[in-house]
Amino acid sequence: MQDAAAMPEAERDAAAASVATICDLAGGGLADAQLALGQILLDGTLLPRDARAALGWFLAAARQGDAMGCNMVGRCCELGWGMPAAPAEAMRWYRRAACAGLDWGMYNYATGLTLGWDGPPDHARALAWFRRAAARGHCKSFNIIGGFYEDGWAVTRDLDQARAWYARAADGGDFRGHFNFGRFLLTEGQQARARWHFERAREGATPGFLARMEQFLAEGPAPERDQTE
Repeated sequence: MQDAAAMPEAERDAAAASVATICDLAGGGLADAQLALGQILLDGTLLPRDARAALGWFLAAARQGDAMGCNMVGRCCELGWGMPAAPAEAMRWYRRAACAGLDWGMYNYATGLTLGWDGPPDHARALAWFRRAAARGHCKSFNIIGGFYEDGWAVTRDLDQARAWYARAADGGDFRGHFNFGRFLLTEGQQARARWHFERAREGATPGFLARMEQFLAEGPAPERDQTE
């Protein structure tokens, strides 16, 4: 979202009017407006950043039973937005979002189960939730399921299955999926295809992931020749 201060005056006035409308609708109890206002406050663009106020609006939506509201409260609890970080509390909200059918809630809840945010890690339950999210087309879950098969977590290790899930994640545009599928292509001698996927990974990667990816590419072994060229 563009910083309001950098907008031309006409656009800034229009944005201010839009925010005013969102505020009115949020105050009137519309969950979608409450979510939108929470995100505006969290981003700190069209209004001054106020994570605590953002959390309040996410809670307002969640208390109406809005699944994304529950998920966003979970994000605030997990990451310490507007409150001290509380991963176990995040899990309770993520579970509510997941049980309401939200793919992102399923993914976040499964991530917490994998990492043990509210008890010992439970890979079997985590995988079941990742599969539910994947059934709804959640690309990041495709990539994680690939990791389960590659590492043998809660399933028999199966590199063919791992490759297939990574390919699905890459097809869906997930940057981690592009990277992981690229790794498999490298081992198969398909350097040209691998490079293409690494470039797609670079386009979407977070700075931390990008640094790790570049280190892998600098240090990792590569086939002697490209069987596709």
